[in-house]
Amino acid sequence: MNYPLPRRYKDYVLRPFAKSDKFTALDNVSLQIKAGGRIAFLGENGAGKTTLLKLIGGLLYPSQGSILVNGYNTITRNSDLRKSVGFVLNEERSFYWRLTGIQNLEFFGALDNLFKDELKQKILELLKVVNLEDAGNKRVASYSSGMKQRLAIARGLLSDPRVMILDEPTRTLDPVSAKQVRELILSKVHDNEGTTLLIATHRLDEAALLCDWVCILKKGKILVFES
Repeated sequence: MNYPLPRRYKDYVLRPFAKSDKFTALDNVSLQIKAGGRIAFLGENGAGKTTLLKLIGGLLYPSQGSILVNGYNTITRNSDLRKSVGFVLNEERSFYWRLTGIQNLEFFGALDNLFKDELKQKILELLKVVNLEDAGNKRVASYSSGMKQRLAIARGLLSDPRVMILDEPTRTLDPVSAKQVRELILSKVHDNEGTTLLIATHRLDEAALLCDWVCILKKGKILVFES
């Protein structure tokens, strides 16, 4: 997976037609994950963890090679793939802050082709699961980091995904909130044998608790992939 590097202003002046240099985020990565597996992706910042998960989730297209998830090619069958994958990003811009928790879930649920009574019931169930039923009508701007992360998990579970991808789900959380999120993952995702769980994390204790396989990356290459 290659990314073009940003060019400096003087490069546009001195070499206006030169091609941008490229950064290799992932280099000849190949792995096979069995359905129902629990895999932790470990590595230093810039190792390629987030890029790999975004490729698996269909959020990025590979610059070379191909990826199959649940039998769907992530390029040619991207819309079908995305219906079976839940993605929890650790990003502040994952929600519309001026909307309430319920309104956000209604919006993202509509994108997953869930509507009216079915969506309403699903949202109420998930808010209870993530312990946000009393905060559903509050604006997301008023949520704590832990509440936003639990809402992100609810969003990821809206479509009952066969693959659940979590990118450093406890990175910005205090110890109490992190413990709540791990317990939520254990109770709602980990114990569902039909769901494949993929987690990027820096925490060895978190990897040991939530996963039974580990994939260690360094500079875009897989060093270890074992149970």
